[in-house]
Amino acid sequence: MTTVPPCAPPPGPVPGLDRRITGFTSSRTRMLLASDGLTTVLLEAAAKAPLHVRITHTARLSAHALEDPGPRTALGLEAGRPCLLRRTRLVTPAGVPVSANVVVAAAGLDADVDAVMPAPQPLGYALAGRGRRLERRLLHIGRVAWPEAPDRTCASKTYVMCHAGRPLIFVREMFNPVWFPAGTDGPATAHEACTANAPARPVP
Repeated sequence: MTTVPPCAPPPGPVPGLDRRITGFTSSRTRMLLASDGLTTVLLEAAAKAPLHVRITHTARLSAHALEDPGPRTALGLEAGRPCLLRRTRLVTPAGVPVSANVVVAAAGLDADVDAVMPAPQPLGYALAGRGRRLERRLLHIGRVAWPEAPDRTCASKTYVMCHAGRPLIFVREMFNPVWFPAGTDGPATAHEACTANAPARPVP
């Protein structure tokens, strides 16, 4: 009797992978969004070059002065709580942005966080250099306007970095669609598209 080998099942989504990730058609983009480690490592692998931080804006603000309510809610910031805002680009040696990042942290809550926020280093590398490895808790994955070309859509990932279960840092990462295609073109979602490049208002 001839034994017929079983047929392999058709390819499908990886079991347990977030549906917001599987919606992207690019495997490179899905891999980046699914990672819970240092994003910079994957970005450098894609760019095939070391990346450098270009700080575009830093400020010390009251939480109520943040135009995006997302960090206030995610970090549980009271309206008058001082916080640190940092906007950066990770760029290639030729100066091409691979990602754009918005980071918010409560000021004075953690000495290591206070120290790394203004440092011209990738945040994960800077924290690791101080012996800190914070847990990452995913908040959102989606598509937003790419800050370098707002008429283009890019993949975006938002999470908090926690210590002992307490959120310390809010991070929104947006990825250059040349390296990480965002699927089919379309408008950014209204609740995310407007705040990444808004000028920060200083504490009075």
